[in-house]
Amino acid sequence: MSKEEDNIKKEVENSFLFLGIGSLLSWNTILSQLDFFIFYQKDYNPEIIFPNINFLINLLIQFLLLSTKKILSYKTMFYSSLLIYAFILLFFPYITIYFPSEISFKISCFFILLNGLASALISNSMFGLVSFFPVENVIAVGAGQGISGILMTLIRYIILLTLDPQKSINLSSYIFFGISSIIILIVIRKIMQLYKNEYFLNILKKIGEIKSDDKLIDNKNSEEELKEINTNENVEENDEKENKHGMLYLIIKIFDINFLVILSFIITIGLFPSVCIKPNLFGMSIGWKINTIIFLFNLFDTFGRKLLAYVKKPTKLLLYIVSLLRLGFLFSFPGLIYLEKYIVSNPNIIGILSVISVSLMALTSGFVLNLSLSLAPEQVEDNLKAKAGSCISLCLSIGLFIGSFAANVIDKIIKKL
Repeated sequence: MSKEEDNIKKEVENSFLFLGIGSLLSWNTILSQLDFFIFYQKDYNPEIIFPNINFLINLLIQFLLLSTKKILSYKTMFYSSLLIYAFILLFFPYITIYFPSEISFKISCFFILLNGLASALISNSMFGLVSFFPVENVIAVGAGQGISGILMTLIRYIILLTLDPQKSINLSSYIFFGISSIIILIVIRKIMQLYKNEYFLNILKKIGEIKSDDKLIDNKNSEEELKEINTNENVEENDEKENKHGMLYLIIKIFDINFLVILSFIITIGLFPSVCIKPNLFGMSIGWKINTIIFLFNLFDTFGRKLLAYVKKPTKLLLYIVSLLRLGFLFSFPGLIYLEKYIVSNPNIIGILSVISVSLMALTSGFVLNLSLSLAPEQVEDNLKAKAGSCISLCLSIGLFIGSFAANVIDKIIKKL
């Protein structure tokens, strides 16, 4: 492979990295500013209402996209999602601050609904499209999503160091939403560049995403890598096969992978609130502790997603083993809280154990997701690869949604320790 060809493929990988960042940035920004929304809309429980609206709309739209024939192009879904994100991020703080609380809450709920819609569109299209690309691009998407969370915690660290979050709540929101808006615009620019990349366009031609008479530059390497993928002449035949198989066939075909993704994120989200609040972390205040736990999680989640690069041959057996080991967190975290309450009083020891536990949970969580995303498309026919990738995205959202309810149950159990 020549240096020029390698650079062309690196550009695609880099664009997928930015796409991963953009896919979660809006929701991560909103979550990081829940204190801001509670301050202005405290009578309406935004910390409960917002996540429920976002997850329900996300699940509904992803289910519809997965169970019906593809109508919108990947390009349309990318741009629609990112433009919705930009709109939300630009106007959200001003609506919250300058409108009466009742009106601002209603508009906020509409914004959250839009965010759920955009999140579903970009997740479905991103995980579907990347299924046709080499594993390096899968890793890039996952790493980008992890970096999105890291960015938010780094901004919060800067605010904690330089401002009083309670006295400067408006300024903090302007900083968060403003920086996120700029990043979304950068992501849009990267997508524009992506659709000029000859290697990327050749793959779109192979999967029937663009017309055969569109201007393309031949790329021998992409031809070789995509010899398993059906050519544009078979697109109509592929559509017939996809309709014949249906969603049920797809779910059954990769049921084990889907189940393990759901289970993985039920465990992660179910335990995470207790992880943030309960154990002592080197005597930190609650604000610093929560931000540090979230930062560590996002950091090691990103590392976990990149671990796939060091796996020579991903297998379902490896996925089974890691998923089985993750069940241990259901006992280790309550055990850590019990240890702090009854046995060990030294905050440094508890802090070290907390850091190790959170890091391992995040590392394995990120690894399971990217490993599943790389395995699922390989279990189905070529015409169902995109659907398989999108199915993993849906299962991720299902796991997050169920996990948010499981968190309440786990928290009640831990309180009894």
